[in-house]
Amino acid sequence: MKPLYNFILSAIGATLLSGCASSPDHATAGHDAAAIMPASGGPLLPLPGESLVPAHDPDDGLFMDALSSWLEQNNAPPNTQYEFTRIDLDNDGRREGLVLMQSPHQAWCMEYGCSLFLFRAHDDGFSYLSEISPVRGPLVVAESQTSGWRDLIIHVSGRQNNDARNVALKFNGRGYPSQPASAPGLAMNMLDVTGVKIFP
Repeated sequence: MKPLYNFILSAIGATLLSGCASSPDHATAGHDAAAIMPASGGPLLPLPGESLVPAHDPDDGLFMDALSSWLEQNNAPPNTQYEFTRIDLDNDGRREGLVLMQSPHQAWCMEYGCSLFLFRAHDDGFSYLSEISPVRGPLVVAESQTSGWRDLIIHVSGRQNNDARNVALKFNGRGYPSQPASAPGLAMNMLDVTGVKIFP
């Protein structure tokens, strides 16, 4: 499912999630508690060198509300499940939201992986940024940057001719490239990339 437009997702009445930033969250992401929810929660990653989240960083309740609204507006299946994490991609002190879909497979996934949705963080909410598909974890949010945004290192495999390789998806001024398979190979092992591994 490809979103056709960008829009600011404002959260109303943020719900405080249980647990701290280092603990998995199991709160629902939709209005129906049994319908759309994280499959296992995602680790919430701290800003480098920071022990506390800055006051202007929108909290996890706002992200869950924004994601729930976005899924509803894009007609997500009621049994949608996903993993999520948050990390600052553009070094503005606000953690973006990254959501790796899991099920139902026929809605969000294909043979080579599932859709990864990125949401840009603002002071009071989130806006849709990019879809990258297909993706399989793990991937690395690299320390290297393009146009002020951190590069995403993704492993591509299972295509024709066993063309397994790591690729670097670089911000293009509007978002990240949508198809990892079309990106050139990266001459580096993912273990050697300096950054943060997510969705292991």
